[in-house]
Amino acid sequence: MADWLSTEAVLPPDETPVLIVISGTIKVGELRWESPTHEETFKAFRYWDDPDNDGQIWEWMDVTH
Repeated sequence: MADWLSTEAVLPPDETPVLIVISGTIKVGELRWESPTHEETFKAFRYWDDPDNDGQIWEWMDVTH
């Protein structure tokens, strides 16, 4: 089995399910982009989500590997 990679070192391609460590628990997650269009002051941002349950957004800093 390969070693776990820190999210500070490398990130997987967007919308690709991968194993992640969040708050010490292993889960399946994927990176996504949110691009708000309703106001020019909002900027696009990346977030982690559960690919099987759209809407389960995890805090960016909680996913460590």
